Amino acid sequence: MPGPTPSHPADPAGDPVALQGLIDLVTYHDERSLYTVLKIVPEKGYEAPMGGELFGPTRVTAVGKTADPAEGTRVRLWGTWGRHPTHGSQFEFERLELLLPTDRKGLVRYLSSKAFAGIGEVTAGRIVDALGAEQALERIAEDPEALEGIPGLRSEVAQALRQALAQQMEMHRAVTYLLGLGLGPLQARKVLERFGADTEQVVRADPYRLSDVNGIGFATADRMARAAGIGELDPRRLKAGLLFSLQEAADQGHTCLALQALAEDTRERLHLPPQQNLHDVVADLVASKRMQVEHAVLGLESPLDPGAYAYLPWLFHSERQLAVNLQRKLRESAEPLATAAQLATAEAASGLELDPDQRSAVLTLLAAPLALLTGGPGVGKTTIVRLLVTLAQNAGAKVELASPTGRAAKRLAEATGKSASTVHRLLGYAPQGAGFGRDGEQPLEADLVIIDEISMLDVVLAHHLLQAIGPGTRLILVGDPDQLPSVTAGNVLADLLRSQLVPTARLTRIFRQSAQSLIVQNAHRILAGEPLEFPEKGDLNSDFYFFPCTDAAATRDLLVDVVTRRLAQTFDVDWTEEVQVIAPMYKGECGVDSLNDQLREAQGIGGREVEMGARRWRTGDRVIHTRNDYERDVFNGDMGRIVLISTDGFVTVRFPEQDVVYSGSQLSDLQPAFAITVHRSQGGEFPVVVIPLSTQHWMMLRRNLLYTAITRAKKLLILIGSTQALDMALTGTDDRVRTSLLAERLAQAPGPKENGPTDG
Repeated sequence: MPGPTPSHPADPAGDPVALQGLIDLVTYHDERSLYTVLKIVPEKGYEAPMGGELFGPTRVTAVGKTADPAEGTRVRLWGTWGRHPTHGSQFEFERLELLLPTDRKGLVRYLSSKAFAGIGEVTAGRIVDALGAEQALERIAEDPEALEGIPGLRSEVAQALRQALAQQMEMHRAVTYLLGLGLGPLQARKVLERFGADTEQVVRADPYRLSDVNGIGFATADRMARAAGIGELDPRRLKAGLLFSLQEAADQGHTCLALQALAEDTRERLHLPPQQNLHDVVADLVASKRMQVEHAVLGLESPLDPGAYAYLPWLFHSERQLAVNLQRKLRESAEPLATAAQLATAEAASGLELDPDQRSAVLTLLAAPLALLTGGPGVGKTTIVRLLVTLAQNAGAKVELASPTGRAAKRLAEATGKSASTVHRLLGYAPQGAGFGRDGEQPLEADLVIIDEISMLDVVLAHHLLQAIGPGTRLILVGDPDQLPSVTAGNVLADLLRSQLVPTARLTRIFRQSAQSLIVQNAHRILAGEPLEFPEKGDLNSDFYFFPCTDAAATRDLLVDVVTRRLAQTFDVDWTEEVQVIAPMYKGECGVDSLNDQLREAQGIGGREVEMGARRWRTGDRVIHTRNDYERDVFNGDMGRIVLISTDGFVTVRFPEQDVVYSGSQLSDLQPAFAITVHRSQGGEFPVVVIPLSTQHWMMLRRNLLYTAITRAKKLLILIGSTQALDMALTGTDDRVRTSLLAERLAQAPGPKENGPTDG
């Protein structure tokens, strides 16, 4: 492939230029962010500019994002020359094109690279000499007999080489095609992972298939499709628009949408006339099983009735099977695990004095095959759970405890004195694509399962949980319905309460010790939409304070001062260990990103640093792990501190139970944690919580968000910001009710009684 006219990169305007050459060394590559540092040997005509402190004549540094860089690969980079403050001059590329090598030296290095197992330099040289440099690669890929008779090349190695090379050449063509469409390297990689060797064929036939790929929005696919000549009313465009509307609804927490609402949303999104009929397009999607429609539960005769509800297939399956297994559980009978006398004995042994509602709650929960325990802060949910465990174990029952997140599971274990796990671990989740080990075929081996913080439980995980609850295993679900719902689709706790079919113990009385807390009192005022109560000026015995400040930047500066100086002076608080800042959003002066930068600098700890893409890590940083990693025993929500960064970029994080080492792409599992979002804080408690309130975050200022944030504080809660933002949060009810048919499915007459868990 001929290259472009060589262009020396000395344009002061910084316009993109080309650098073409050989990847001599992959210095760094992150598999998730694709951030890469390469050493490039430029080809003739592409040498780096000389003079002063610029580049050497034989090898230059190139930085940017690319997928699967291989040493020995010939590439063309498009970008600009720049200078890093530490590492010096470098070529900063925006796009990388893969080129096949054309000379003997490049071919030998390419064929003997890690991409082709069993081929060393000597054998690679024999192959090139036998086939000729100009046609070697094409002959290997297209002629099954081309490699016969080459000394030292075993037949099985030759066959593997042909297959690998054909795959590599197909990938080269597909990447070049995708980059030519305007996709970035990370997007191109995801498309290749989704469609494999058929990528170019699939995308050419229907560019809207790009929107099936996570990270590529409908707008991008639509722009490319329209540029390719696909018309406004092309069925491919209409189908993609409908599916994207459903996916966006799922991203907002809905499991389904009414067909009429879906059609209206899609018409608006695609700028179609209001009278545009989408009936046939919906029918095609249903026929091809790319969309599911529910009508029978609602008593409708036709699945295409405007009042029917459309689902993405996996959400339809999860909601339907969750309802089936909940109904199965509700039909079971169960003998009480404790009597009133046994409860009284356990109560006395624990030094407790329950009120009648609490006693009734314990006995109700231990007498049902499936039950709910709900209530807000200060009503004694933790006390009840502890008693439930004690009484069940006294009855000889095997008890399992779990929560949706690792942090919540640790709180549950501390509260009960019994080990607890994440729901994923309880169900034996295998991270390498094997799914859940516990299901309808291999249910959990337990007599009683208690799941805490179920407001965080989405419909998919709830489905897998109920599927693994076998006959005779009791299930108690514990949660606060006023907290934020799950980040992903579903509103399981609210749906179960709405159905009014699951035995429920609601705790409402605030006990004396908790009633003295303004944190608890104000939490309940938030739910009632009432003004908050604050202590008198100068009162240092309260646990709830408000520092008014109108301007967002001033609020940020005041927060940093309060956290890093005033708390230590007034309350003897070590902010680096005991204080957690919780903000509604990432962006803005009072957002998580800005506050993390400010608080890290205020901490004043120096030491070695390491960069990964645009993110910088420093010794002393407080960090949070953001996904469940069962191999290294560290989980979503675990918080720690960076204690060591080695000379080769390995980062050691000290968590309460262990030290964990991160390198390369593993650093993508970490986020700074001096400040975190409200959603990220769910399931956790912190001694001191500080919350900024700014009208910049108006779209997130809702009662349930503020309620969730302040109930994370155990000892002290401080609000800092504008009274207007506080009023917005107190009056901002969440009118975005999540759409689901779980309650309606539960109310539907059940089918015949099953012998065991149903696995759809």
